[in-house]
Amino acid sequence: MNILIIPKIKEPYPNQMEFSVETNLIIFLKKCFKNCNIDIAYNCEIKKKYHLIILSGGNTVPKYSKTQKDKLRNKLDIFFFRKATLSRTPIIGICHGGQFIATKYKLDLVKDTEHVGSHKIVNLSTIKIKFNFIKSFHNFKIKLKKKKYIENLVLAKDNSIECFKVKNKKIGAIIWHPERENSKVVEQIKFFRTFYSIIKLCN
Repeated sequence: MNILIIPKIKEPYPNQMEFSVETNLIIFLKKCFKNCNIDIAYNCEIKKKYHLIILSGGNTVPKYSKTQKDKLRNKLDIFFFRKATLSRTPIIGICHGGQFIATKYKLDLVKDTEHVGSHKIVNLSTIKIKFNFIKSFHNFKIKLKKKKYIENLVLAKDNSIECFKVKNKKIGAIIWHPERENSKVVEQIKFFRTFYSIIKLCN
């Protein structure tokens, strides 16, 4: 199984861009999918067939930031989202990646610093979830809105969207970081595997 991760872009010094992927994410994916091969994208180019593309966490969507690092990240997200959609490659956005996908489907982001930290979730899906709380690290939440092409799978206690998939497309989003949930890592792995399987099987 080949997996491509779209990394976070950091700018530690003016005009110095760094591509960053958390070790936790790589370890998590290795536990989810045995013997998988993981590549990190550093330009707008695909050289092989991938079975899953991950839009990782980090950065801010352009609507709320005009920094060069966020513009560069958005360029990568747009390119690989389009390629995945055209080739029908499963794509999962995590945190920022999920927010990016949400904006592509006209879901509204609302600034809310109370979503940084642990909070309770409500499972609306058929996926068995053995955890009631998650830790989020985002300053924007996705406002609950009924859309005919969006399936809301997990909500926060304030009814904001924590996980969703796009109907009839191999596209999904998780707004928390499953790779950082150390106390429930086994349950997070089971959830992620099932979530990927559901997305992969979409027609």
